[in-house]
Amino acid sequence: MDNYQAIRTNQLRAVLLAAQCGSFSQAARRMGRAQSAVSNYVRDLELDLGYDLFVRGHKLRLTARGELLLPQIQKLYDDNLLFAERARALMGVEKPSLHLGIDFSIYNKELFTMLREFAQRYPALQLRLSPISSFDVKEFMQDYSLDAALYFNHSQPLSYACLTLGTVINRVIVAKDHPLTQQSGITRTQLGKYRQIVICSNLSANHKGIILSPLNWEVDNFYYALSLVACGVGFAAVPEILIETEHDFLGQLTFLDDSKLDFPNATMSLIWKDSMELSEPFNFLKGKMRDFYVPRLRRSVRASLSESGQT
Repeated sequence: MDNYQAIRTNQLRAVLLAAQCGSFSQAARRMGRAQSAVSNYVRDLELDLGYDLFVRGHKLRLTARGELLLPQIQKLYDDNLLFAERARALMGVEKPSLHLGIDFSIYNKELFTMLREFAQRYPALQLRLSPISSFDVKEFMQDYSLDAALYFNHSQPLSYACLTLGTVINRVIVAKDHPLTQQSGITRTQLGKYRQIVICSNLSANHKGIILSPLNWEVDNFYYALSLVACGVGFAAVPEILIETEHDFLGQLTFLDDSKLDFPNATMSLIWKDSMELSEPFNFLKGKMRDFYVPRLRRSVRASLSESGQT
């Protein structure tokens, strides 16, 4: 079977080079083979087809059928090389695909840089990315057959292997020209006078983020929240790291002095099914996420503690 595949590839390449060079001898030099071998490759293919591809003479030229088939021969040859390359790349890869869920809100260039490195290291692996809601990660893992998920964990217990990347500090943000920027030591009473953009679940009305004002709009991801806040529609309580990594909003948003407020933080977590434990590609991507997010989140926590005067 392997010899047959090699012969077929050589037949296709011999036709392509003979057509390009106009002679079997030059095609043979390009292939590093004897002229007789190249002539035989072409003749064997012609015998299989039942007609000639070349008019033999002082200079080879394609027949009308050869002219018509040449583009398809080129495609077959290119596809054959692509198949061989991908087949070699999959050697030793137990699970050749990965279905990864990523929270709608985790949308930044650093993440896509990691995925570019992943693509370069595992060019043959099939990756499927699905946007998910942190509040609905359990349902997504079950119903959408995710292999793993990167999300903001709001203390929802899940029976999957988990890597906690760090504590995510939640902060109150507004547009830089919002009236609340003139206040210090913001209270819930002050916030209650303004509209809040609240992040909520797509699947359940009971799953919502931090609510600090009775006047609120609901959205299903942080990117919508940041966009509305940047336009001055209201304020929002969001993970602090989003402002660092969502470069589209740099210079448009500012944190309020929310040190008097008492609301919970979250964690950024990566969870995965048992079947991924021995997957080298997944472990590579997991390591990249750990190396980027863990120090970033630690710095964020230290900075917040320093601002609040804690040690």
